[in-house]
Amino acid sequence: MNFFYNPLNQEFWFFLILSIFVIIFSFYQIYHDRKIQPIIIIRILIVLFLVSLFIDPKFELRKVNKRDLQWDIYIDRSLSMSYHSQPSLGSFISGTEKMIDRILENDVSLNIYGFGEGLDTNWITGNKLIQDGATDIGQVINNIQNKDRDGIAGSIIITDGQANIGNEIPLFDLNIFSPIYVIGVGDEKPLVDISIHSIDVPPVVIKGEDIDLDVTISSYGILNEKLNVTLFSDEKIVGSKMVTVYGNGSLEKVKFRISPSKTGQINYKAKVNVLEDEINIDNNSEVIPIQVLKNEYRIAIITGAPNFNTHVLKEMINKNYQYSFDHYILQDKSYSQSLDNFWDSKYDLIIFDNNPVFNNYKEWESYIRIFAKKVVSQQSSIAFFFGEDIHLETIEKFTQMIDISLKDPLVDLSPSYEWEITENWETLFPFSSLTNNDVINSYPPIKPGFEINADSGDILAHYAISGVEIPLITVGEKSPIRFLIWSSPELYYLYYKTNETKSNNLIDNIFNPILSWLMKTGNGESFYFRTNNNSYQQGEKIILTGKPVQINHLEMEGVVHIFINNEKINSKPLIYNAEKDIYVSHFWASHSGEIDYKVEFYEGANTINVSNGSIIVQESQVELNHVYLNKTPLLQLTENNNGKFYYWDKRFELINNIKTQIKTDIQYSKISLYNSNWFFLILIFLLTLDWILRRKLGLM
Repeated sequence: MNFFYNPLNQEFWFFLILSIFVIIFSFYQIYHDRKIQPIIIIRILIVLFLVSLFIDPKFELRKVNKRDLQWDIYIDRSLSMSYHSQPSLGSFISGTEKMIDRILENDVSLNIYGFGEGLDTNWITGNKLIQDGATDIGQVINNIQNKDRDGIAGSIIITDGQANIGNEIPLFDLNIFSPIYVIGVGDEKPLVDISIHSIDVPPVVIKGEDIDLDVTISSYGILNEKLNVTLFSDEKIVGSKMVTVYGNGSLEKVKFRISPSKTGQINYKAKVNVLEDEINIDNNSEVIPIQVLKNEYRIAIITGAPNFNTHVLKEMINKNYQYSFDHYILQDKSYSQSLDNFWDSKYDLIIFDNNPVFNNYKEWESYIRIFAKKVVSQQSSIAFFFGEDIHLETIEKFTQMIDISLKDPLVDLSPSYEWEITENWETLFPFSSLTNNDVINSYPPIKPGFEINADSGDILAHYAISGVEIPLITVGEKSPIRFLIWSSPELYYLYYKTNETKSNNLIDNIFNPILSWLMKTGNGESFYFRTNNNSYQQGEKIILTGKPVQINHLEMEGVVHIFINNEKINSKPLIYNAEKDIYVSHFWASHSGEIDYKVEFYEGANTINVSNGSIIVQESQVELNHVYLNKTPLLQLTENNNGKFYYWDKRFELINNIKTQIKTDIQYSKISLYNSNWFFLILIFLLTLDWILRRKLGLM
């Protein structure tokens, strides 16, 4: 124990001398009285205690503790450790056990850890499985750093040095003072693996369109080989090209040009030939689906009587290069084209333009049954554009095919009325919003013409006349027929009235999405999304690409939500690539099993779900691409931390460096009288004792 105090200053001497003078002056006449002497002694002690505060006396206590430092051993349990030819899996486990036994014979304290994707102590309990799908050596270094602060004798890492998740093997500025020894496992020559790394192609294309399909080949090992990459379309060879691979994780691209000749989903398969020494041949082929859309949509326009709406319809259709039409116009008792051509041809959409009329209603009444058979068998859609001359009884027989009937109007329909778009529009066409138009609900008034019972359809636009809803635009679907009814004869009036105004694109903005919906130009989808691989392994990056069907769906803000077991685990942004005309997002396959994703776009304050999908993630075999001893970083790790690197065959030489180490911890503690509770307790005790003695002697 040591005693410290502050230097004696003037204040100390002043109060000490003053206190002595006061005591002498107070007791010099009676100090011979034995009854008074205890009080004098107590007063002197109190003064000394109080004056000592000026020098702040301290007592330093020293305590010595000795403890044995522990050794830590870290055993790599990742999948790559089981694929080394030397040592074999059985030899590795038994050899590690013998190593541990020899270390314990040196009477040292040893902690045993296993590591791969995580860090655990299961080896001690008998779980010696070598099966983790990835290796995170960074977590081992972090654990060593944490334990080194409290003191350890040293660390031993048994590994092949393949770190493929987490941080790379850190080499500098570790602030570790205990030695790190490494036992390297495996051959320094990598094993060979060839795989289809990815297939880059748009998820949706147009029939007959020339598209580039890029296949990326990855290779591991020491290689300089020419390989054959073959592309199949539904088991038919599309093309074959040679590529030279160089190993060591290199990526080589092979470009194919494809031009799909049929519609629907086409599965393309890329395959690269297998090398003799490959360890994993399951990844030498990959299948990717592509959705092929029609490049031409045929429309039939049947005009019963010439009217001003006809020109507007034809102009609207002609604006889309994918649309073509046959126009059948009633001329006296025949048509501009033979109806035989109509019955023999397949159409995606049939438009009744002011048809049937009085001059041909009997003819079309006779066609009702064959017409119904035609549209059902060919899955054609129907559009009715009512005109002034239509024959009501006959047109109603056709609309009854789709459960639509005409109604006797409750109000006078001859004047023009204002009309508006309904909320159903946003529901059916969320990406073709009309509510952002500055002139919404201020369209030119038009004449209703006819009133229909639209219970079986969705009303997209209506008149509101004296509290009565009268449909203007009605769409619906009676499987497999989709239909449209435009009930006003004044389509042309709306077109010319909005021309050269702020609403000059109103007709196109209304009918472009409707025609696309009627003819299912995107097979009922607004976007197509898919991943760049058919399946993934845990730890791989997943790239999700998407493409809109309509041009006006470009450069929108979107997000991808990722789910596992219906629980959202992450969200990633969608980035639009203007050069490739696609949306791209990426995330990691962090768990094995099924991963679900949901793609949403933002439209104003609303979010619109455009695609859902699932991804199968297999147990990771990424380790198989790294089956060799990565010696360089392991050697540098030991040299920078006072350790040494040993090959597996020389592992027992390490035991000579493993000895019991004792760490002496000296703890110092200081007691300051000024901060000590005991000081004040003693002072209170002395003051109390002084008070008792004086009271007993009658001095109070």
